[in-house]
Amino acid sequence: MRRLVVTGLPCPPEAWEKFLGKQKGQKILSLFEIFENCDSSDPRQMAKYVAEVIEKYKPDSILCHNLGVPLTIMALLRLSKKHPVETRLTLFNGAFRRMDLLKAKHPFRIQLMTLRRAIREVEGKGGTVDLRLQKYMPRIRALYRYIILYGVSEKIAYSLGLDELIGTPNKFPLKVPIQMIVSPNDPYIPYGSIQQLRDDCSAKRYIEMEYGHFPYSLPREKIIPLIEEFETPTLQAQAKQPSC
Repeated sequence: MRRLVVTGLPCPPEAWEKFLGKQKGQKILSLFEIFENCDSSDPRQMAKYVAEVIEKYKPDSILCHNLGVPLTIMALLRLSKKHPVETRLTLFNGAFRRMDLLKAKHPFRIQLMTLRRAIREVEGKGGTVDLRLQKYMPRIRALYRYIILYGVSEKIAYSLGLDELIGTPNKFPLKVPIQMIVSPNDPYIPYGSIQQLRDDCSAKRYIEMEYGHFPYSLPREKIIPLIEEFETPTLQAQAKQPSC
């Protein structure tokens, strides 16, 4: 089975590999790798690179967290316009539409936050920092300015009813099984934004588990069985395929 993990900010691949276990067929796509292969801080362009990785790697299962959630969703929406995508999608805490920027203040805070302070805050909440991202701090700030811009524009459009006028769909047209393993006590992602995502993607399975913001801050045995159980249909199907 091929598993793709699309991490968020500021997690290094090693943190997820330690949590999930090192195994054959698993690729961890970090924000650092995306920045290394994409010249823009525009999430739409970053999602284009994620789509290229998905199309090339053809994962049976995708796990994504934080910024990896909207980038993966945009990538899958892009690919679904070309051909059906066969995978199973596990979403950890992340947001996509109608994020309340009055509650989610980190896009504003990161504009003035020093690297040392950011590291101290992340580690204090159970996370790990990919120190290679230091050289990309200006682009990280630019990325969050895009998020602020999109959030404000979306708020105005929604208030004026323009999203209904242009026919913005209420549900994502993704034909893949989706499970959400979310934390209601996330210090960065408002609970309302998580519920908005749940409504938008029509998650097949929804599980709440308090892990703050970083899933790997919990003991492995609390989350890994949920991931592997959701992936089981893929494993069973592969086991039935005749060997060459």
